[in-house]
Amino acid sequence: MLTNNPNPNPNPISVSSKQYWLLTFITALVFIAVNVSFRPILPIDETRYISVAWEMWLDKNWLVPHIKGSPYDHKPPFMFWLFNIVWSVFGTSETVSRLVVPVFSLLNLFLVNLLARKVYPDSKQAQVLSPLILFSFLGWFLYSGMIMFDLILTVFYLLAILSLWKYSESNRPVWIWFTGTAIGFALLTKGPVIFVHFLPFVMLVRIWHPSPSNINKAFFKAVLWAVLISVAIILMWAIPAAISGGEEYARAIFWGQSVDRMQNSFAHARPFYWYVLLLPALLFPWLFLSGFWRSRPWVVTERGDTLCLALFAIILVIFSCFSGKQIHYLFPTFPFVAVWIAKQVDLRKFKTEFAVVGILILIVVLIFGSQFWVSKAFRSAEITDLYQSWGILPLLLIGLLLWKKTLPIDRLALNIGALLLSLSALFASLSPVLKNVYDVTEPGQRIHQLQSEGNQVSFIGKYHNTFGYAGKLEIPLHLVPSNQAERDAFLRTEPGYTVWIQRHESKALEENAIYTTPFRGQRLYVIENKELEKVLQASK
Repeated sequence: MLTNNPNPNPNPISVSSKQYWLLTFITALVFIAVNVSFRPILPIDETRYISVAWEMWLDKNWLVPHIKGSPYDHKPPFMFWLFNIVWSVFGTSETVSRLVVPVFSLLNLFLVNLLARKVYPDSKQAQVLSPLILFSFLGWFLYSGMIMFDLILTVFYLLAILSLWKYSESNRPVWIWFTGTAIGFALLTKGPVIFVHFLPFVMLVRIWHPSPSNINKAFFKAVLWAVLISVAIILMWAIPAAISGGEEYARAIFWGQSVDRMQNSFAHARPFYWYVLLLPALLFPWLFLSGFWRSRPWVVTERGDTLCLALFAIILVIFSCFSGKQIHYLFPTFPFVAVWIAKQVDLRKFKTEFAVVGILILIVVLIFGSQFWVSKAFRSAEITDLYQSWGILPLLLIGLLLWKKTLPIDRLALNIGALLLSLSALFASLSPVLKNVYDVTEPGQRIHQLQSEGNQVSFIGKYHNTFGYAGKLEIPLHLVPSNQAERDAFLRTEPGYTVWIQRHESKALEENAIYTTPFRGQRLYVIENKELEKVLQASK
């Protein structure tokens, strides 16, 4: 194991495992319930991914994912398989679909506890606190209910790391097979990016290996075997998929997902320091808690500290070199940050955190004062009333935080729990507005109805298969060329209806469209082709 300092438990306050696990899962389940019940599936990423799974469901082609009827080569198929497996058992309802990723979010909470047992084997505090701390990171918290790949990837990343760690302790080949299998499923989830996370961990082997002096060629051969096993797993899908999908699809999954994407990632679309600027928000609230800084987290006392900080720094630098930066790319390494914070914090230093109280007051003001800001923040919204009764929850929690009497929960847990529950209340209160602006279920159903009546429905502009799952569409939308002359010719000669999205409202479109709704700060119209052509000609 990692070598610990002479005083492995510098914080003598007792840490209740039951208390923290209960709080972690209450806050997690509350937020998951809020996501399923109150938040729509958001365009464009969430709706695109679940619509790819929907096309797989329709055509029963598990080898080659499709989007708008064409092979989809941007992501491997594992998440789409998950949706289809769940739909086969429980049906295709939105509620069932929205629970797929949260299950992996909960699995990560168990795995980060196991990770803490490896990194800090003598620290009960690190093992008990790390699940709540991981879930409390604002970036992780928000994505824990979203239809994205990264929390699924994190499960397989942690399984690979823990399996390799077990191999280093036992030298049993079975753990290398587990490591390779976990990496293989990570490849099936999000492609070669898993190696950006896994290889730095291998590079730091002399920090985490239980017997650094015994590291030899055999260990690295075992790692190579794990990589070969993972490659064999991905090839079991990729080779038949390439044969089935054709030459262009084969090139995309073998070359585009690795070499092309790597080359394009150095175009510097976002600056090198972009992640550093976002870290305070991604790791919120920890960098804003006075108790965290009073715990003197910068003091490195053992190899576990070095491992967590070095691994995070290496991965941060690697991803900072790529231009194609997204918030969620760093998530697989967040468990190491959570474990490190869980070990470093001194529970005696946490009192009432006024930063947390201030945020809860702001949430109460936002909910009860919604009439002053919602219409400005969501300019296209037709509904601006919130579920204001949710404001009672953060109001009660403010009182609890300011109560000076001893409570059956320590102050760190109270601060974090109050913050997470209050954020959940804010999202629940925003439900009417979010659904009005972002929910594509109703327009999807209108498109489905038009198609079922024998009408062709078209789309002008860049289409991300936004309405496929929402409308349970069995026919892809016809894509109209953006070129003005070709577009106008199509609208004049082709019968049917077109989905037209405009930044600003149009009186002529409002009068002639058969359906209109707010859409992501813009206005969506479903209008007969000839009527749209007349409106466009009149506006010239």
